[in-house]
Amino acid sequence: MNNRLDKWRAGLFSAYPNFSSPYWRALPLGRMKKPLMGVFFTAAGVGFAVDLLQINHPPLAHGFFWPVFGGAMAAGMFATRIKRSRLALPLWLLMVVLAGLAYRGASVSRVSLPDALRSRVVFDALGIWLGVGVGFRLLLSFVTTQGLDNVRMQTELSLAHGIQATLVPTISFQNATFEVYGKSLPSAEMGGDLIDVIQSNGNLLAYVADVSGHGLAAGQLMGMLKTALRVSLQFRQAPAALLESADRVLPAVKESDMYATIALLQFDGSAQAEYALAGHVPILHYRNRSRDTTRLSMEQFPLGLIPGGCYASQRVPYSSRDLFLMLTDGISEVPNDRDEEFGLARVEQLLTQHSAEPLPQIWERIMEHVRQHGLQQDDQTLLLVRVRHQRTRSLA
Repeated sequence: MNNRLDKWRAGLFSAYPNFSSPYWRALPLGRMKKPLMGVFFTAAGVGFAVDLLQINHPPLAHGFFWPVFGGAMAAGMFATRIKRSRLALPLWLLMVVLAGLAYRGASVSRVSLPDALRSRVVFDALGIWLGVGVGFRLLLSFVTTQGLDNVRMQTELSLAHGIQATLVPTISFQNATFEVYGKSLPSAEMGGDLIDVIQSNGNLLAYVADVSGHGLAAGQLMGMLKTALRVSLQFRQAPAALLESADRVLPAVKESDMYATIALLQFDGSAQAEYALAGHVPILHYRNRSRDTTRLSMEQFPLGLIPGGCYASQRVPYSSRDLFLMLTDGISEVPNDRDEEFGLARVEQLLTQHSAEPLPQIWERIMEHVRQHGLQQDDQTLLLVRVRHQRTRSLA
C-alpha cells in the first residue's frame, strides 16, 4: 500500500517543476513576470469568489480588496518558495489566519439576492472568469518558454550526473603489492576532476587530472583524456610519452580556452616510482622509514594549453608502507573566513599523523578538516596509494 501511495505521489508531482532545483533558484525574478502575474490573476479569481460569498458588504471597495489581497499573497508565496523557501511556511500560516478571521467576520447569505446587489454578483462573476482565464493563459505561456528551459536543464544535469558517475567512480582496491583508494567530490553535477588507476603488464599507473571548467564540456574533455591515456598505455608508453601523446590529441577535440592539469605516478616493479606532473599540485610522498612527507613537483605546462609541448618525468625511491597522495587544488585552495587557504602543509601533517590507518579513514580525516576549514568552492579530489610490499624487479 505504501509503495502504491509513493508511486501515486511521484506521478502527481512529477508534472510540476521542482522549484527547489538550482535552475529555479538561479532564475532572476525579472524573468518570472509571467508566472507571478499568472498566480496573481488566478488567486484573484478565488478572491472574487470569496467576496461573492460576503454579499452583506455591498461597497465596491470590498470587491477589490479580496482579489488584490489573495493575488498578492499567492504571488508572494510563489516567489518566496523559489528564492526564500524558509519563509514560505510563515506566509502560509499568515494567509490562513487572515482568511480565517475574514471568514469568521463574514455572514454568508443563503437567500435570494436583492435586486440592488445583482450588479455586484455580475461584477464578481466577471472577475472570477477574467482572473482565472488570464492567470491560466499567463501560466501556460510561461510553461511553454521557461518551463521547457527547465526541462532541458534538468535533462542536462541528469546526463552530467551520469557521465560523472561513469568517468569518475570511487576507486577502492588492493592486491599483494598495492592498496589504492580515491574519490572525487564535484562542486556541481558535472565536475572537472578525474581520477584513474590502471594495471597493465604488471605495472600500476595512478593519476589525478583537473580539467578546466565544469558541465558537459568538461565532462567530454575528461572522457577524451581518460581514453587517450588508456589507449596510449596499451602501447607501453612511459609517463612522459603518455603526457606528450595526450597533449597532441587534446587541441583538436576541445575548445581553445580549455586545458587539463595532471599528476601521474607509475610503478614498474623496480625500487623506484616514476612520476610526471603538468601544471598540477605536487604529489605528497610519505616515507615510512623516516616518518616524514616530501613533495614531488615539476614545472611543466598543462596538457592542451600550448601545442607541441615536451614533457619529462622523474624517479623517486620508495619502500614498503610508503604512502603517495595526489589531490587537486580544490582541496589545497579552500579559503576560510579570513581568506586563508587550507594549503599543502596541513595535508602533509595529517598524512604523517594518520599514515598507518586504513586509506578510506585517511581520506575521511583529511576531508573532514577541509570541510571545517571552509566551504567547498571547486571540485575536490583525493587519491591515496599505499605500497604494501616492495617488488625488486630490476630496471633492465
